[in-house]
Amino acid sequence: MMSRIAGLTITASALFLLMVAIMLGSAALFYMCTAMILTLAASRLQAWLSVRGLHFERIVPETAIQGERIQVEILVGSDLRIRRPLITVRDNLGAKIGARSVTPSLPIAPSAEQPIRTQYQFRPMRRGRHSWKGVQVSGTDALGLVTMTKDYETETAEMLVLPAPIPVSVDLPAGAGWGLNDLTSGLSRGPGIEPYGVREYIHGDSLRFVHWRSSARAGRLLVREFETGSNASVVFLFQRSRGSEVGPLGATTLDAMCGHAAYLAERFLREGAKLELPQLEDQPKTLAPHERYRQILHLLAELEANDARSLAQELTELAPRIATGAVAFLFLALADPGLVSATHALRSRNIQVWPLLYDASVAGGVRYGESAASEENILRLQSGGMSPSVLPYPLESQEASA
Repeated sequence: MMSRIAGLTITASALFLLMVAIMLGSAALFYMCTAMILTLAASRLQAWLSVRGLHFERIVPETAIQGERIQVEILVGSDLRIRRPLITVRDNLGAKIGARSVTPSLPIAPSAEQPIRTQYQFRPMRRGRHSWKGVQVSGTDALGLVTMTKDYETETAEMLVLPAPIPVSVDLPAGAGWGLNDLTSGLSRGPGIEPYGVREYIHGDSLRFVHWRSSARAGRLLVREFETGSNASVVFLFQRSRGSEVGPLGATTLDAMCGHAAYLAERFLREGAKLELPQLEDQPKTLAPHERYRQILHLLAELEANDARSLAQELTELAPRIATGAVAFLFLALADPGLVSATHALRSRNIQVWPLLYDASVAGGVRYGESAASEENILRLQSGGMSPSVLPYPLESQEASA
């Protein structure tokens, strides 16, 4: 803005001097206005050249946690062997990623000898796989009188934004599954018998569980592996039918489900439970808890509500894959009338169904059909032998980022 005002001021001054020089026939004034006009022309040429002949390489992290600050680096090279003034590069992130707190990139002077690195930071507020391309370059002349901008096409950058765990309290039902209650109460074998074994340390294990005596004897780091909850099998199922996701973009009911599921997954895996997401994977591999948790975050990041089937229909199809004695957590925002009948076959195999409900009626201040958290739906689920629990929605953090 200031450079534009300065350029307009010099232009107006040059025109004024030209008029006065013509009226008075003054050669000195004519030379002065000519020098001012040439200065503006040279500044415009320098600013024009400053944004020409550039190429870019973007360095983006493969994954990011929703809401956490990340850093993107851009390597800028020059195809012209000229001295350039400082330029700034603005990345075309787009609106889908929900970028917040975007910092300006560092001003740089690109060189033909080697690429110059600039960087900026931002916080992605919307989970999912995002891609963007193109940058906008702004450059000025050495005096800062003229500013030029130019758009460049670049290679497409991709980044997977993982859901941030949202703490939530869920009271497990009495007798829920075989071994699930051990996750919170612990398992004791009685006096004189250690309730754990030892195994070799894996990257990501907490140092709190290192068994130093065994490590000293073996000459390598060993950690305790508790048998608590080793028989527990947990299944997460999500309502992902079309139209079931309500709320503002980046703070929908499905986003809240993914955040709560991420928190519960970390809790269950840390205590030794087996966790499956049959809607999103076929046969999960046996991995260390921290690796399995990372895998689950990747699955949750790409979860979308675009399926033609209802949750009840999916539950009927997936029932044979759910282990006997497991606990199935159902995340849903809209009432599903067929859910009660779909759970009959599960209960006959001692599979506890634990619906986690969200109040879709308050999403965006608009009512979308019958909310899963309505009194009628809760009574319907309870009469079907289930123990529904209403989880908070919308969340304060989501309202702030929406």
